[in-house]
Amino acid sequence: MAKTKTTTRSKPATSKKTETAGSAAPDGAADIRMIPLDQLEPSQLNVRKVAASASDDAELLASIRETGIKQNLVVHALSETRFAVDAGGRRLKSLKQLAEDGVIPADHPVPCLVEDERNAILTSATENLQRAAMHPADQFEAFDKMIGEGRSEDEIALKFGVSVDLVRRRLKLARVAPEIIERFRAGDLTLECVMAFTLTDDHDRQLAVWNAVKGGYHIHPQSIKRQLTETAHSANSALGRFVGIEAYEAAGGVLLRDLFDDRASAHMENPELLERLAIEKLQAAAKPFEGTWKWVEVHPSVDYGAFRSFGRVYPQDIEPDPDLLAEEERLIAREEELAAQNDGEDWTDAETEEYYAIEPRLREIEALQRERQPYAEEDRAIAGVVLTIGHDGALRVEKGLVRPEDIPAAAVPGEDSADAGDAPSSARPHVTPPTSSSPVPTSDPAATLRKADGISASLADDLRATRQHILRAHLAADFEVAFDVMLYALCEQALGRSYNNEALDISVRPFQAQNREVLHADTVAQKMLEALEQDLATNWMKLEKPEDFRAMSALPIADKQALFAWATGLAVKPQLSSDNRPSPIIEEIGARLDVDVAACWRPTAQNYWGRVNKGHAVATARKLIGDDYAEDRNRERKGDIAAAMERAFAETAGATEGFDAATVAKTTRWLPDGMLFGGATEAVANMGNDLREAEEGDVPASDTQIDAEKDEPSSLPAFLSGDAA
Repeated sequence: MAKTKTTTRSKPATSKKTETAGSAAPDGAADIRMIPLDQLEPSQLNVRKVAASASDDAELLASIRETGIKQNLVVHALSETRFAVDAGGRRLKSLKQLAEDGVIPADHPVPCLVEDERNAILTSATENLQRAAMHPADQFEAFDKMIGEGRSEDEIALKFGVSVDLVRRRLKLARVAPEIIERFRAGDLTLECVMAFTLTDDHDRQLAVWNAVKGGYHIHPQSIKRQLTETAHSANSALGRFVGIEAYEAAGGVLLRDLFDDRASAHMENPELLERLAIEKLQAAAKPFEGTWKWVEVHPSVDYGAFRSFGRVYPQDIEPDPDLLAEEERLIAREEELAAQNDGEDWTDAETEEYYAIEPRLREIEALQRERQPYAEEDRAIAGVVLTIGHDGALRVEKGLVRPEDIPAAAVPGEDSADAGDAPSSARPHVTPPTSSSPVPTSDPAATLRKADGISASLADDLRATRQHILRAHLAADFEVAFDVMLYALCEQALGRSYNNEALDISVRPFQAQNREVLHADTVAQKMLEALEQDLATNWMKLEKPEDFRAMSALPIADKQALFAWATGLAVKPQLSSDNRPSPIIEEIGARLDVDVAACWRPTAQNYWGRVNKGHAVATARKLIGDDYAEDRNRERKGDIAAAMERAFAETAGATEGFDAATVAKTTRWLPDGMLFGGATEAVANMGNDLREAEEGDVPASDTQIDAEKDEPSSLPAFLSGDAA
C-alpha cells in the first residue's frame, strides 16, 4: 500500500511541496499539496465500482464534518488546475457535500498526494484491498476511554463518524470479562458470542460458561445464553409474572436482559429470591382464609390432576347477585346481536373490540357469582384451601378440598337417629370422594424461605435438634407438664379415630441428633439434663424382674414424677415453629414451660453465622444494629463477618462491642426464625448478666438464670441443684 502522510484539520495554504518518505512513485518523487476542493474530481481509474452503503457514507460525512480530513487523498494531474482522485473517492464525496451545504467553502484546501497517472490503478486497488476495519474490541476500548474522559455518546459518534447506536452497542461490551474480550481479539469466538455474554455482569459466571463451551466444535450464541440462564426463571414464566419484575428488582433481584435484542425475554437470575417472593405473596393471599377453614396451604406449583386426590365439598346455592345477573343477560344479548351482523364482516373497529371483550367479562361475572356462594360451617370444619400459581401467572384458589383421612366414615343405618322423639339428626358433610389414589400434593414453603437466606437443610436440622434439646431439658424438669403430654399422647393413640392411627400402639423413641456431640456439648440444656439424670432414682433397674417393678412401685411419688418427666422428655420430636405444618402441641408445650431459647442458645460462627449467606447476615445486622455496622460487615469476607456477628449477638455484646442498651436488648435476644416458642415470657433475664443469688427454698425454673458460656460449672435452677429441699 502506498504510504501517505496524514494531517490534522486542513488549513488554507499555498501549494507547497513536501517530501514524504516512502511515498514516491516508482519512477520519481511524489508530493503532498493543498489543492482547492473545486479542482478535484472523481477518477475514472478508481477500482471501487460498488458504492458504499448510505449509512457508511453518513458516518464518514459526520466524522469529516466534526474532525476534518485525517488522511490525504491520492490524485494524479489532469491539467494544471484539474486533478483526478484515485484513492479517497468517498472522502471527496463527503467534502463536496459539506461544500454544497455551506459548511466549507468551495475552494477548501484538501491535502493530496500527487502521483503519476501510471500508478493510479495500483494505488486505488492497494488502498481498497488492504484496508482493515477497526476491531470491535478496539472500538469498545476507545469509546470506553472517551466516556471516562466525560464525553457523551453523541459526541463520540461524531468524533468517530459512526452512529450513536453503534457506540452504545460497543459500550455494552464493558459487561464482558476481559479474558473473554481477549479470546475475541484472538478470533476464538464471534462478536455475536461476545454479545451473548452481556446477559450477566457476573464475570465469574461468564468465565465458567466460557470454559464449558470453549471445547466445542462450534460455539453458538444460543448455547451461551442457554447456559447463562439455566438456573434463572424467565420473566414471562408463570412464577415470573406472578411476582413481577418491579417487585423482584425492588427486593434486590438481578435481572438478565439481552442488551442486543429488545424483544428478548428478561430472566430472573436469583431463583431462591424469586421463589421466596412468590411464597410470601401466596402466604399474604392465604391470610383471609385462615381460621375459617380446617387448613390452608400454599403451593408455588401443583401437578396437573393433583386436586383429584382430594375429596370435595361444594358451596351452597344462593340467589345470584341481581346486578351481576342483569349485566350478564345484557352482555349475552349484545353478543348475539353482534354475531348476527354477517359474522363480523361489517363490524367497525369499536364493535370488534366490544365483541371480544364480552367473553372475558362473562367469565369474571361467573367467578364473582361463585365467590358469593358460602360453604357450610360443617364443610369448612373438615376441608381446606390450596393457593397456587396458575399457568397464566395469576393467583389460583382451590377451596373445599378434603384430605382422604378427613373424609367422614359412611353413615351406619340408624347411627344418626335421635334417641328420643323426632329430634332431627346431626348434620353430616357430604363429600365427593377423590377420583385419584395418588398422594395429595405436599409443599414446604418454609424450606423455600430459608433457602433464600442460605439456611441449608442441614442447618435447619441442627436448629431443630438444638430447640428439641432445650425443650427436652425443660420438659424433663416438670412432671405436671410431662404427665399431661404423655397422657395426651396415650389418649390420642388409644382413643383417637384419626386416619392411620393404631390404637394403643405406644412406644417411646428417643430422638438423637446426628451431630449431638457438637451441638449439645457444654450447653445450658445439656447441663440441665446432666443434673437431672444424676438425681434420678434408678437403683431399682439393677434388680431382676419382677423385683425391679416392685422396687420402682415403692418409690416416693417425687422420684416417680422425676422418672416420668425424664422419659417423656426423651420422646419430644424436633421442629421449628416456622416448619411446614408444625405440631401446635409442641409449640404449646414450649409456651407452657416458658422455655427461653435465647437464654439457652446464641448463634455463633460455628452453629449459625458461618453457615448462612452473607446477604442474610448483613440484612440482620442492618435491621438490629444499624446501617453503618451493616456496611462495615458487607465489606468483609464471610469468615470475618461470621466472627463479628458471633460477638455482636452474644450475651456479652454490651461489654465487647460497645453497643447501647437498646441494641444489646435486641441482639442478645435475637433468634433465627422458628426457634422461639410462642407465648414464652420475655421477662427471663438475659444470659451473661451477673447471676442472682437464689432465694431460700425452691426456686421455679422460669425465675432462674442459667450461665452457659462460663468455664466454671454454670448455675442451675434450684430444683435441679443438690441443695434443693
